[in-house]
Amino acid sequence: MSYKKWFFKHLLKERLLSTILMIFLTIYIATTSITPFFIGDIFGELAKESRSFAIILRTALFIATAGVIRATADFIQSYMNEVLAHKVTKNVTEEFYNDLLGKSQEFFDRVKVGDVMARATYDTRQMNIFISPGLKFLFEASFTFIFSVSFMIWINPKLTLLLAAALPFYVITVYNYYRKLGPVSRAQVEQNSVMNTRLQESITGIRVIRNFVKENEEIEEFDFETEKLREINTKRGIISAKYYPVSITILIIALSFFWGANLVTNGVMTLDDLVTYVFLMMTLTMPTWQVGRVVTQFQIGMAAAKRIFEMKEREEFVPEPSTPIHWSGAQGLINFEKISFSYNGGSSRKKALDNINLQIPGGSTVAIIGNPGSGKSTLMKLLMRLYDPTKGTININGINIQDMCLSNLREHIGVIEQEVFLFSKTIQDNIAYGKADATKEEIEGVAKLAHAHEFISSFENGYETIVGERGVTLSGGQKQRIAIARALLVDPSILILDDASSAIDAETERKIQTAIANVLKNRTTFIITHRLATIKNADIIMVMRNGKLLDSGKHENLILRNIDYRNLFERFSELPPMKIQEGK
Repeated sequence: MSYKKWFFKHLLKERLLSTILMIFLTIYIATTSITPFFIGDIFGELAKESRSFAIILRTALFIATAGVIRATADFIQSYMNEVLAHKVTKNVTEEFYNDLLGKSQEFFDRVKVGDVMARATYDTRQMNIFISPGLKFLFEASFTFIFSVSFMIWINPKLTLLLAAALPFYVITVYNYYRKLGPVSRAQVEQNSVMNTRLQESITGIRVIRNFVKENEEIEEFDFETEKLREINTKRGIISAKYYPVSITILIIALSFFWGANLVTNGVMTLDDLVTYVFLMMTLTMPTWQVGRVVTQFQIGMAAAKRIFEMKEREEFVPEPSTPIHWSGAQGLINFEKISFSYNGGSSRKKALDNINLQIPGGSTVAIIGNPGSGKSTLMKLLMRLYDPTKGTININGINIQDMCLSNLREHIGVIEQEVFLFSKTIQDNIAYGKADATKEEIEGVAKLAHAHEFISSFENGYETIVGERGVTLSGGQKQRIAIARALLVDPSILILDDASSAIDAETERKIQTAIANVLKNRTTFIITHRLATIKNADIIMVMRNGKLLDSGKHENLILRNIDYRNLFERFSELPPMKIQEGK
């Protein structure tokens, strides 16, 4: 499906609104086209020696009545056009948002937030403007041309030849205008997206900008982008100023009036017919101008629709199986079988994970250690199906997770990451994010387990405290404890702690570890950490380097045989000598 078909599919879905719009638009155009006949009748009556003011008054009342009907129809069709535009825009925006949430993590790794925001806001607005008033102008121009020209042919076919002779020049001019405006319109929406991205990055990275005193450089770069947008808009304005069809129409009106006057003088045409004809010709002035507006709005609207459609249709998502299996959350064996993975859709030459093989018994606590970039977090993202492996499979209870219902799988996995994200809502809303129907007692219970209840209660509004965007009003340790409470509330079968205690002091960490010790017993837990006490107590320790699983086992075995593992501990205590393994 092309982006144009996609757009008009949304438009045609609103058949009732479109039908009402067309009915009242027809009434509006009909009364506009009939009015010149009444005006012609008045002039015809005035030309008579025995003129009747009663007829003139009656005709004037007809004109007034037609004006009232026209104004009423114009109000209704304009109102319906607005309703139609906002309904279509709403549907497009919702579809775009729904598709975004279905995209894979790799999609969000590649796109720029500012660009996504521009498509969801500015571009949808441009589509809206094309529908209202653009669509209204298009129908008005088309219907007015059909009504008026039909009446003009009926009054005097020969005189209408002037319009027919000018029509090729009119069409050529509009086509050239359309052709020149297209690239400029596309450049305009693209440049707006660039500016939106720069603005978003500057606001998000304001601390870095200030730390490095880069305000002036950022202002200069933003000014450069605004100047590019100004140049594009100026170019579009110059192209619009060269829109000549209105001048052509005015010239045809003048020639028609001159030729018609000769016909009246020679008795070939009556005065009332000439006046009616000229007024019908004058009704074409507005549609001629409207066509220029429609071309402009269509070009921008379609450029915006193309950008939305292209991002919406990008095939970067984790597919839902055709017949998804629902996992009950029961503990069982987790099997990583020949797992390899590369970012950028597998096109990256460097493997983030390379042939990982390991079985994790249900209910185990697994510590994962390794240097930065060793693949620790990536492996956990594969377990959650934020990405799919390039090769290999991950099975839980013997079921390939790619065969499981995606939302069902993730419902049973709780994650606490190093970089905690909180929504600009209350603390209570953030804790209950994964379980909206949680009671106050449940929320406070998990907050106590995470040692968050005490500092939450110290706030003036307690659990109703708004944390600000991304939790900016809280410290790193406070955000992580709220994240721990959030994960514990959903009671996941698998819990992933991705360096979750990095912003927590040792004393608080000790309290948390003690508090949630019982909670961890009935779930499989993966802990990415360098905290020695946590590592030593794990049932299984995975030692990773450069995407490979070097070794796995218990602390007392790894300390004797694995150099990477020993390096982690040797600066803290004296270690027993390594055992030389056979074949090494």
